[in-house]
Amino acid sequence: MNFSLLTYNTLFNNGVNKLGEVIDSYHPDIICLQEALTDDKSVQKIEKFGYKMADYSNSFVKFGKIFGVITFYNSKNLKYNDSFKLDLGINLGDFFFNILRIVLGYNQPKTVLETNFTHKLTREKICICNVHLYVVGSNDLRIKHINNVLKSINLSEKKQLVIVGDFNYFPYKRKNLEKMMAKYGLKEATANIRQTIKFSNSGKFEKFNLFQRLSLPFINMFVAKQIKTDYSFYRGLKLIKTERIETQTSDHYPIISTFAL
Repeated sequence: MNFSLLTYNTLFNNGVNKLGEVIDSYHPDIICLQEALTDDKSVQKIEKFGYKMADYSNSFVKFGKIFGVITFYNSKNLKYNDSFKLDLGINLGDFFFNILRIVLGYNQPKTVLETNFTHKLTREKICICNVHLYVVGSNDLRIKHINNVLKSINLSEKKQLVIVGDFNYFPYKRKNLEKMMAKYGLKEATANIRQTIKFSNSGKFEKFNLFQRLSLPFINMFVAKQIKTDYSFYRGLKLIKTERIETQTSDHYPIISTFAL
């Protein structure tokens, strides 16, 4: 029996505008959104596509609105059990980069939402972790945060696990991420995808601040085609396929993975 999972950083909820088209084409069983509006009206807009919200966790406030990570599911195939906001811990690196984020005017998401489901037909339990980590920070700091998450989960009881979302992990020291995930028996479902972000030329679409706009020409010229911040890792499942969906209502591409239980 297969199930599919869609992960999508919606860029301040912009991507939700055409989410219905993606759902009509791919019919994911689970939807993990980052940078999505968490108010009732915005949630109900997505539930009209035939999904139920499992839970959400707020990340930051911008434009006078609250954004966070939200996990939706198809209640025909899955039973929602429970959910938890996971503690990523705080260290000296967090304090240093917090100051830098304030100076640069960046958002400060550091959110992981664990949601547990039971597949109605097979009775298999599935644990989903919806991730959104700092955009300003070192990869070493991000690895520490993910490591804290995996330590906080009772892995012996989570045989089927998917950790997915916007890791904001930039293209260096990639082997360190792979080694850390392998330590917990996790494999990458997105290994076939090289790029998950595409920026505009001006930065206006992304609502970039001045610093971001000034650095954008360099990024687009030298590293844009190598920027992969959206990942999916899994254990206890068989990967069938992973696809990058070619729609551009966000600076991130939606990513969908299909697994066999």
